[in-house]
Amino acid sequence: MTSAQGVYESLLRRAEQDPNVVGLVLGGSRGKRALVTPASDYDVYLVVLEDPDTYRRGWTHPRGHPLDIAVFSLEELRAHAAVGSRSEWNRYTFTHVEPELDKLGGELGAIVRDKGALPPETARERAGEELDGYLNAYYRCLKNARLGLAPAAQLDAAESLPPLLVALFAMEGRVRPFNKYLTWELEHHPLAPAFCAAELLVPRLRSIVATGDLPEQQALFHDVEETARGHGLGEVVDGWGPDVAAMRGDA
Repeated sequence: MTSAQGVYESLLRRAEQDPNVVGLVLGGSRGKRALVTPASDYDVYLVVLEDPDTYRRGWTHPRGHPLDIAVFSLEELRAHAAVGSRSEWNRYTFTHVEPELDKLGGELGAIVRDKGALPPETARERAGEELDGYLNAYYRCLKNARLGLAPAAQLDAAESLPPLLVALFAMEGRVRPFNKYLTWELEHHPLAPAFCAAELLVPRLRSIVATGDLPEQQALFHDVEETARGHGLGEVVDGWGPDVAAMRGDA
């Protein structure tokens, strides 16, 4: 047993014995049981019924400690990483994670599972918005390439990929993974389109970031367009009018 593991297990026992602590969620690599190394820390979300500030003073550690503990009341946890909140960026933390301790009869687990996905009404809206963001950056890349502005075109190509990934995952009601987990996510929890297989999509993304290669981007757009139309998002693509032909490489 490593010293960090021992400290974590002591914390878990302490949480089990404290009646004001109602749950503990382990995030990060250790929570997902993915990409764990001996250097992986323990990202702990401690949930209490009352007086979270006292627990923040008494249970947390300075940055750099192998246990990174964040304390929440139950209502604070409900609000954390909510859609539209400033902390929504952290939503993927709760994907493929179950509480290590849940004294609420499964309520905490339900909260965690809800955070690890997108509500249906949000998913469709997010997919459309981010698909449009991808098309915008891709169009700017094409335009700058025609003007001979290679650095600008390459940067636009790279900037097109984050919204594309958000859109592809949102089409299936899912949260875009942190970059660290993208390959793992595609391998262990694949997206439906064949072109999204990890061994196909990840090298393609890396090539576009590294080179801004236009034929590679056009081939990617063909796959994205087919997928978007299959999810009823054809109007987003069609909103780009005559520029769609250039995106396809037909003009």
